[in-house]
Amino acid sequence: MKGLILSAGMGTRLDPITRTCPKCMVHVAGRPIMEHQLDALRSAGVDNCTVVIGYMADSVRNHFGTKYHGVSISYVENTVYSETNNLYSLNLAKADLDDDTILLEGDLVFDDELIGRLVGLDDENVAVVDRFESHMNGTVVLADGGVAEAMVLKADQGPDFDYGPSLKTVNIYRLSRKTLAESIIPEMEEFIANGRTDQYYEAAFAKLIESGSMNMAVMMTDKNRWAEIDTLEDLSEAEKMFNSASATLN
Repeated sequence: MKGLILSAGMGTRLDPITRTCPKCMVHVAGRPIMEHQLDALRSAGVDNCTVVIGYMADSVRNHFGTKYHGVSISYVENTVYSETNNLYSLNLAKADLDDDTILLEGDLVFDDELIGRLVGLDDENVAVVDRFESHMNGTVVLADGGVAEAMVLKADQGPDFDYGPSLKTVNIYRLSRKTLAESIIPEMEEFIANGRTDQYYEAAFAKLIESGSMNMAVMMTDKNRWAEIDTLEDLSEAEKMFNSASATLN
């Protein structure tokens, strides 16, 4: 099993911090976000990770190199990061999707145990989810019996959308090599062939789930903490959550 971290974006909502560093290098609890992620992967026994970089790519390469705390790192660069979305970034790394993969977005901080639990599951494909709360924003999953029946992107959540049964995606996934090769990569390639490089990869996942081409279980975060850091307010809340009195924002 290997890891894949998507970290190509500019993180404009974290301005002014991201004027001088990419989003994945913003400090939470005294360390860059990606250090937390790589340590969590290592703790779960995942010792190989691909990172898709774009904005300020060299700062990520220079900080982590090709090995960090026992995790071997390779890089794929999205040179058109300002014009594309994360489906395009994920597709750029398709040559590295040759094993069961833990997919992470580069703006997440979470308890290490979350990845350990995910790695330990028997299901081939799993979305990590939490109960939807009013302050949350983004893609949700509708599940029955621990299996996703639908994935609904923010753009498809109309004014009458019922959030009652919704589960918020944490943007951490376990994906099997077989599903990647047979379903996800071909679907992403079709999106890109049709010029849809501005899409989130969840758009491909949603289509595959709807068509029955991909089965995806859900794993609740339960007591494991997590934070998605899109804004300065998110960053402040993450600092409180992870008890970092000494964190620096550089």
